[in-house]
Amino acid sequence: MRSLNMYDVEQVDELAWPENYQEITINSPASVVLTDFKKHKPLVIDEGVSAHDTEQLMMNAHVRLKIVVNKENKFLGIVSLADIHHQEIMKKVAAGHKHDELLVTDFMQPKSQLKAIDCADLMHASVGDLLETLKTNGERHCLVLDKEVHNIRGVVSASDLVRILKLNINLTTPPSFIDIFNVIHN
Repeated sequence: MRSLNMYDVEQVDELAWPENYQEITINSPASVVLTDFKKHKPLVIDEGVSAHDTEQLMMNAHVRLKIVVNKENKFLGIVSLADIHHQEIMKKVAAGHKHDELLVTDFMQPKSQLKAIDCADLMHASVGDLLETLKTNGERHCLVLDKEVHNIRGVVSASDLVRILKLNINLTTPPSFIDIFNVIHN
């Protein structure tokens, strides 16, 4: 065995990020923008978690989307930070609900209301094809399903697309797919 050299890092300010090493354009394969649950553990939250705790967990983790599951880890829906933001909680309280009794399920988008792209289609598409498909979608995330094995395979995030494509869009307000489409085609 040998000993490796140790170096000072005091003068280093930057981190390496995967998107800095990939030249991704609208002609790149759409699969490069997929957060694939075969490679990355899905960010889930149990249906019994309070709305307040869910909001705090998401804010502390800088996460804008969680997948809501039941006790058996079965998919129930999704909740975005915008869905469960403090103002949304206060609207329900003003409507007569008790703050302490509000759960994540009171704010989630149930799977019955969601649409997704099939993974097989995504694997044969470009980023531009994906944006063309989602250009009328005012959402900030798009689920990707694997119809063959009947599961949610991953998610495409508008914020990730902005970062990956290095678009000049302010991320303090989460962008939608419409915002991205408009920036690229204007």
